[in-house]
Amino acid sequence: MPRHLAHPSAERAPAHKKAGGDEFLLAPVDFPELREYLLEAGTRHRERLEANQLRSEIARKSTFCEMIGGSEAMQRVYEILRRVAASNSTVMLRGESGTGKELAARAIVSLSPRRNQPMISVNCAALPETLMESELFGHEKGSFTGAHAVHPGQIELADGGTLFLDEIGSLSLPLQSKLLRVLQERVVQRIGGKSPRKIDFRLIAATNDNLDQMVKRGQFREDLYYRICVIPVFLPPLRERTGDVPLLLDHYLRMYCTAGDLPQKRFSPEALQVLETSNWPGNVRELENLAQRLALMVDGDLIEVQHLPDKVIQENTAKQDEILVPADGLDLDDELARIEVAYLTAALRRAGSKNGAATLLQISKEKMKYLCRKYQINQSG
Repeated sequence: MPRHLAHPSAERAPAHKKAGGDEFLLAPVDFPELREYLLEAGTRHRERLEANQLRSEIARKSTFCEMIGGSEAMQRVYEILRRVAASNSTVMLRGESGTGKELAARAIVSLSPRRNQPMISVNCAALPETLMESELFGHEKGSFTGAHAVHPGQIELADGGTLFLDEIGSLSLPLQSKLLRVLQERVVQRIGGKSPRKIDFRLIAATNDNLDQMVKRGQFREDLYYRICVIPVFLPPLRERTGDVPLLLDHYLRMYCTAGDLPQKRFSPEALQVLETSNWPGNVRELENLAQRLALMVDGDLIEVQHLPDKVIQENTAKQDEILVPADGLDLDDELARIEVAYLTAALRRAGSKNGAATLLQISKEKMKYLCRKYQINQSG
């Protein structure tokens, strides 16, 4: 709303605007001017509401259990996750690093009958084999040097709920054998334990390894492979998710600006275009890290091309160069001739005559006639 004071000073206007006023008027108020300000303020308010409603609608259609993406590729993933969530089947999440496999696992759990039971996550690549065995299967007191107390394993803790094994391809062959027994018999035995314990859990596994190749090379047990690949779900890389980069950037930028109590920022159209054409080898994780860095490091509310990392800009330049000059080269004379013909025919279509086309192309009539003869373009006038 516009604000006015009985005895204001112009120097106080910035303070009133900072306090939330749209305009600052000096008394005595010019009522026609006030009416105009009110109409403008109403229009701006309506536009903000419409923009917020549109953003909310886009967010509703482009999110799924904390996963963000409205692309066709992600919509297919969401549909598969919905279907598998209600069952008790083992799910294998596959995809490059940073594509959101753990988020997908959490989405499955949140929609499953086990949603109120524990979800135990284990990164199989995080620990050496000796410690991983104890972490997964647990141990009894005194079962080995340093085992000073009973330690239930992560599999045991997942009883009644869900066990998420990330980077399952990192498990050694002996641990793969032990895991296979657990899955076959639904029992787990702690290291040093005398009797196995019955266990009921749903397994969700994830990997960015090519398990098919690992099976052929003898690095992954074939019987375990078929046991865990009941329902394979592929998480697409960011470069195959057309239209998702702006959505993700907007989400992470707002999130980190809000978390850091920073002014909200946005990307210029040119910067967004560069980011959309990037490869993103680290996928969503890499993009999130970039958004966090830009939220902290860029002054002002607009993030432009010069604020982007050199690597991203150079990659974009290299792509443009590759489009212009392919790896096997080109015939420059033929390429320039093709461009000239395209401009000449377009101008002729628009103008309907050579004289008119010459005017559009800002060349002489004589040159226009010469070029038409050169490229054998027939057009009267």
